[in-house]
Amino acid sequence: MNSPIVHEKHTRPEQVEVHMQDVKSRSIRRLGYNPETQQLVIQFYDSLPGLRTVYSPVPQEVVDGLMNAKSMGQYLEENIRYTYDFALIDEDGLVDPEKTRQRRDGEI
Repeated sequence: MNSPIVHEKHTRPEQVEVHMQDVKSRSIRRLGYNPETQQLVIQFYDSLPGLRTVYSPVPQEVVDGLMNAKSMGQYLEENIRYTYDFALIDEDGLVDPEKTRQRRDGEI
């Protein structure tokens, strides 16, 4: 059975910086995007306070699709969640290496 693996290149916390904005969604509280690093940061309503998920590398056109989707949660589920690498970050924007996963072709 294939499963996500720990992303081995993360040996120390790294900072993720994006401007977060509130959005109208039943599942997503806030999100931000850095086009230079292609990092999409999402804070879910059901997440612990301060905990966010960063997906990367997410192309601008995918983020545009998310922002224009009739259902942001459904778009995220169908086009982002199982397609891009992700990491959990804390309230200071630091990546938790123990909660960083890398998706490989055909794994999910």
